[in-house]
Amino acid sequence: MSDIRALRKEDRRARAEEEMIKWAAEMGDEKSISYAKSRPTVVMFHANAGNMGHRVLLARNFNVDHRCNVFMLSYRGYGLSEGTPSEHGLKLDIQAAMKYVEAHPILGDTKIILYGQSLGGAACLYAGSKNKDIVSGLILENTFFSFTTLIPLILPQIPKFLLPILLTEHWDASKTLPFIPASTPILFLVGSIDSLVKFPQMHNLRKLRERDGGKCQWKDFERGDHNDTCVQPGYWDAIGRWLKEEIEEGSLVVVEKESSSSGEEFSEVTREEAMEEKAST
Repeated sequence: MSDIRALRKEDRRARAEEEMIKWAAEMGDEKSISYAKSRPTVVMFHANAGNMGHRVLLARNFNVDHRCNVFMLSYRGYGLSEGTPSEHGLKLDIQAAMKYVEAHPILGDTKIILYGQSLGGAACLYAGSKNKDIVSGLILENTFFSFTTLIPLILPQIPKFLLPILLTEHWDASKTLPFIPASTPILFLVGSIDSLVKFPQMHNLRKLRERDGGKCQWKDFERGDHNDTCVQPGYWDAIGRWLKEEIEEGSLVVVEKESSSSGEEFSEVTREEAMEEKAST
């Protein structure tokens, strides 16, 4: 990512055009470019563990099975990217990636979908809130509501009064999700037995989205844990249906909206309670 971050807007476009020429030469004709422009582009944000290289099979599913263009990145300090990870630094990388895609001669003309797992989901929410004019949809898998609500569940031995002192990273969805237009569809993919990001985390993301009247779909996987939800039966079928309904056939008019959210009460809820709550509405 370091080489992209250093480029000016015109340099990013020039580099993208060079890549496009090489790509077109390999593919053979203008029909390939025309087809690529007709398909959605998935920008993939990976989780904390690993880097983009560990998600190649996921990218292949998007590209081969669902005919999507795919753009991947490794944040600073991950994979071969230089630097040290931090929330501030990762947000710079996220914006550099989004600006690169926006300026790309092919990808910039497509519907852009953000896909993220765990930390990558928080990256999606940030990217969606900052680039709402170009984002057509988001797919979030096993994503936490915030570090403030997640850390006490993972490390309950830490006294709560110490959290504000020790916690330097926040990734707070109440500061990003409300600023994603209500008309932008979001697909929540949830591992019901996630042992790291517990079920209430995703449930509260959905509650926040629904509170603001936001467009969203929910799919949970009974045997899905934190790292294997993506291999559960029906995972890619759910993504395929959502892409067809919301992206390829849906009306995606972006509507600007005001939001006054400066924080959100976090509630603990089991999967069974959530299902009962959903059935009664």
